[in-house]
Parts: sequence; C-alpha cells; structure tokens
Amino acid sequence: MEQIFLDSASLLEKIKLPVGLHSVVSPLSIAQLGSFWISILEKSMEENVVLALRYNEAQINFIFSGYLLKDKVLLCGNTELTSTEKALEEIMLINNEQANQIRLTEKKVGTMLDAVRNMEMSETFLNDFSSLNNELINNKRELMRKNQKIELLNEELKVANDNLKMFTRSVTHDLREPVRMVKSFLSLLNKKYVGKLDEKGQIYLNMASDGANRLSQMLEGLLEFHQSEKSSITETVDLNEVLKEVEQMLQKQIELKNAKVNCEKLPILKGSIAGFRQVFQNLISNAIKFVPDGKVPVVSIQVEESASNFTFKVSDNGIGIQENHKQEVFNLFKRLNTAQQYEGTGMGLAMVRKSIERMGGEIWIESTPGEGSTFYFTIPKNELKQKQ
Repeated sequence: MEQIFLDSASLLEKIKLPVGLHSVVSPLSIAQLGSFWISILEKSMEENVVLALRYNEAQINFIFSGYLLKDKVLLCGNTELTSTEKALEEIMLINNEQANQIRLTEKKVGTMLDAVRNMEMSETFLNDFSSLNNELINNKRELMRKNQKIELLNEELKVANDNLKMFTRSVTHDLREPVRMVKSFLSLLNKKYVGKLDEKGQIYLNMASDGANRLSQMLEGLLEFHQSEKSSITETVDLNEVLKEVEQMLQKQIELKNAKVNCEKLPILKGSIAGFRQVFQNLISNAIKFVPDGKVPVVSIQVEESASNFTFKVSDNGIGIQENHKQEVFNLFKRLNTAQQYEGTGMGLAMVRKSIERMGGEIWIESTPGEGSTFYFTIPKNELKQKQ
C-alpha cells in the first residue's frame, strides 16, 4: 500500500507508508485477498468483496472494490452498509467463496485448453477435462441458487422494513394524544398544588413533567424522522435562502448566547428544501447548544467545489466529541450527554445523516474534545452548480 487518498474513518492514519497490504488485513481474509487481487489483475475490476481488516486488535469487515489503473491497483472500501447489506453479508461471503471457486476452475480449464493445442489428447486428459468442466457447470448452478436466495431475502427484508416503518408511524401518531393529555394534567397539578406539596412531592411532580415533555419531544422527532422520507429530492434549492430561514428559526437561541454564525456564499443545487433546512438547523443548533457557559459560540460554514460534488464544512468551538463516539452520534436516540446537561432527543444528527444520504451524499465528523467539532458532508453536483 503506497498511498491513502481518503480515510474518512481515520483507521489508517497512524500507519507509516508504504506498508504491506497483508499487514492490515485479518489472517482470516488473507486467502480471499489473494483471489481478489488476482481477479483484479485478470479482469481489471472486481467489486463487492468482503475483507476483514485488523484495527486496534479488533476485526472490522469492509466491502471492497478494486480497479486496475495502468500498473497500480486502486482499492476502495466502506463499512457504511444499509440494513439489507448487513443482513446479506454472510450470504455474500458464501457467494464470493463460490465465485472464487468458479474463477479457479475456469483458470484450470483455460490452462488445459492451452495444453490441448500443444499435445495429443489422451483418454486420461479428456477425463480430467470433462471432470473440471462438470465442476465448473455445477459451481455456476450453485452460484445461481445463491443469487436466488439473495433476491428472496432482499424482498423479505424490504417487506419487513416497510412494515416496521408503518408500525413506527402508527405508534408515533397514536401516542401523541395520550402524552399530550398527561402533559396537560401534570401542568394543571403543578399549578394547583404549587407550594402545597412537600419537597419530595414537588420533586416527583417535576420529574414526571420532565419525562412527559421529553417523551413528547421524542415522538415529534420520530414522526419528523419518518416524514423526511417523503420530501422531494429534485427541488431547486438556494441554500442561501435556506440558511436565512434557519437563522430566523434559531434567532432566540442565537441571541440568548450571543452566537456568531459566519457563512460564505452557498450554491444553488438540486435536492430537498426540507432536507437542507433540517441539516443546517440541527448542525447550527447543536453548535450553539454544546458550548460551555461563558464562551461565545462561533459557527463557521464553508463549501468547496470539486468535479463531482460540493463538500460542506460546518465548524464550531464547542465541547467536542471523543474519538470513540464519532460514529455513535449519528445513531437514532443516541445521546452523549445527560438531559440535565443539554436538552434534546438524540435524533438530530440521525435525521441529518438520513437527509444527506437521501440526496446522494455522505457525512463525517472531525473533532477535538474541548476545542470543537467540524461536520463535513457532500452533495453530488448537478447542472445548477453556480454560486450567487
């Protein structure tokens, strides 16, 4: 391995280059790495091969694709799998193993065909050739059966995911009214019996009210999370206008902490207005929220244009995020701080990632605890790429 072009997960940043590729691949995947490499050299391209990498004495599965570029091989790997791909991982391993067997058998057949041209075919040779050919046919049939199983599992997972989404939306709608009622009655109790309850009674009532409020926020967030799938992703979006709208929505929060939001001119592109509004609202709100008391929040928004996409950078001077929590922050309902420290539902960044991925982009974070965080996200370019 001579060069690393992009390592968004920071898995290889401490490795001194050049380094033997086998030293970062798990021993369990060395044999498969060899077959993968040979296939790239023979066919100039091989895609969707699962290899295990070693990292801090742990094993992490990557899906790799390889491309032959002149006398170099470009390897691209990713751990961000969809729910379907995760469920299919084991089947993919079986499928890849079967494909490798087919390639090895085809190579043997090719070798024997070359030998046929240079020697007289004996009965033994013909028998060996027939056996290998039959093996190849059987392996291809087995691969077809595996592919059929994958298609069936894909369909089953799609139905299961659809049912889960319907169930979640139903539960969210059905629970909103009883939660609203609980909040209302707790508020009435608080008003009527203020000063009449002993200290413990008042504490219990406050805890119940706080729990009801947080449950209400979570239900609203969950509903918003699922409704985000319905927004169009082909709208013409002026991000400068979206940002103005977001700043108006967050005006009270900005004024309360005397926050500063600095932004350069943003592009006009195709996407979802609601999705971009959700992205900037959550990122800016978090940047202002997660700043220690007494420190003025400063949020900086920048964008870079490349041949294929726009890369946005949203930086803050907040409390930062520990290295081992960088991926967790994008999980649904994941909170790294208590509700007493910072309010919220733990859904904001999950919705941000979902909105960006729906528009064909990706998001990652760089952070230094105590100094601040920078969120990066990409959006593919389109014909409306000019800046105002």
